[in-house]
Amino acid sequence: MIGTSFPEYFFIRTCIFLLQYTTPLCLLALAIVVAVGGGPAALSLPISIVLIAYCAIDLLYALFVYFPYNRRLKEEARHPPPLPPAERRALFLRVLDNVPDVRQYLRVWFLGADDSETRRENVRDFILWAFFDSWPGQESAEDDADLDDYIAEIEQRTGHRLEPGRGEAKSLRLTLDEVETRYRSVVWYFIVGLVDLVTHCLLVWYGFEHHAQPRSKFFSVIPLRLQDLLAGRKRSVAPQLNYWHRPHTATDKLPVVFLHGIGIGLSTYVPYLSSLNPSSDEGDQIGIIALEILPISFRLTHSPLSQPEFLSQITAIVDSHGWTEFVLVSHSYGSVLATHMLQSAILSPRIESIVLIDPVSILLHLPGVAYNFTRRKPRRANEWQLWYFASMDPGVAHCLGRHFHWKENIAWKEDLLQVVGKPAAEDGVDGSIGSARGERTRKVAVSLSERDLIVDTPTVAQYLAGDDEWMLSNDTRWQGGAHHVAGHDGESGRGHLTRDGIEMFWFPGLDHAQVFDVKESRNLLSSVTRRYCEA
Repeated sequence: MIGTSFPEYFFIRTCIFLLQYTTPLCLLALAIVVAVGGGPAALSLPISIVLIAYCAIDLLYALFVYFPYNRRLKEEARHPPPLPPAERRALFLRVLDNVPDVRQYLRVWFLGADDSETRRENVRDFILWAFFDSWPGQESAEDDADLDDYIAEIEQRTGHRLEPGRGEAKSLRLTLDEVETRYRSVVWYFIVGLVDLVTHCLLVWYGFEHHAQPRSKFFSVIPLRLQDLLAGRKRSVAPQLNYWHRPHTATDKLPVVFLHGIGIGLSTYVPYLSSLNPSSDEGDQIGIIALEILPISFRLTHSPLSQPEFLSQITAIVDSHGWTEFVLVSHSYGSVLATHMLQSAILSPRIESIVLIDPVSILLHLPGVAYNFTRRKPRRANEWQLWYFASMDPGVAHCLGRHFHWKENIAWKEDLLQVVGKPAAEDGVDGSIGSARGERTRKVAVSLSERDLIVDTPTVAQYLAGDDEWMLSNDTRWQGGAHHVAGHDGESGRGHLTRDGIEMFWFPGLDHAQVFDVKESRNLLSSVTRRYCEA
């Protein structure tokens, strides 16, 4: 993520303009060449041929790839099965119990509308979406009674009686609202393909093996991935998940499963992943499985996997390498998939430790993540970068607008701090160690950045630490009732251990994902991950 300086603002706005209007600019340049070069004869000049060829390619791409792909944005979301009434009410009360200010909570979900315009029917519509996965006109008589109870609970907690009827306020209903995107010319996908190829070469250099989708899927991804044709016999056992694998040879350490966030695949994470194995000892290497989640990787491809499909395919991948236990590491959107794994009866007991970096799934019921990612009007350079390259990307917008169901994706503190392990199991076939340590509470580390433009990190830190534990003084050192993390390799004094046993690492001055850009913070995360891998 870039910063907020004026040069960065000028740079990002220029990039957005050039990517949106590449073809009109090429046509303008062609007109200038013809005018200056003496008329139609100038069309035979090499520069004219290049400009004409590019315009033709971009036109074909727009007609046969971009706009047909965007048609699916108009499809309705497929919501998960509704919760039983008792579970739904328990979730509703849990949400309200974990809202710092219920009135402000509603105000942001209603996009800043005046309280006088947020009336009973408006709130009813919002609750129908948020807790019933429905919309007006589809509720039953039983639902009507529950809705009245929910609204009464909100009124009691806010101390404010909602006006009857319907006001002008419109709430954010992510999976029901129209999905917005912004055009990007074909040159953008050439850039994505180039970065993807460079990332591929770097990961091969660092000892990773690429497990590609079947060759029959080659034309299902734009830009095309020529390296997938050259993957040889290394094919993914999961038909819709590519991944990178580094063999696990350390008998006294746990391997790592890594889930990336929104961006150009694994390009941001190569330095971090390569730093997990600083030793050259071939018999002491930490195994790594790094998934490639193409629908959130700035590509035109298939829809995101549903929760059951994802769990089935990631289980097949982990099983194919014989990993009975592992450390789960996720960044940003990857925390959503990590939450699915934590909720899995098959996978959760095998997650010995978890490292969440810039997680979006904790306190996901709060409006910050949805609003900041999909509705905020960009002003600063980093907000423009997020808005155009992520929020308005067709694949990402489709993923968030039609496949992002907060009730499936939210992670509560109790989900993180589960009891894991079981009586002695046999060693895994890929050098992974068996589970011979008995039952114990999972180790958890959470990395938060002070200036995160997506996540309300102070509120998340307060929730994880507890009501009276967490605050930062002016020198950004942790204060409170719990003690500092007694880490190693430069970790000491940088983390805070909560009473529940969660390690929190706070990075002052950093924005979302910048922990991977700064060597000091990246090395700290590598150190924490390696420590968690120690069996």
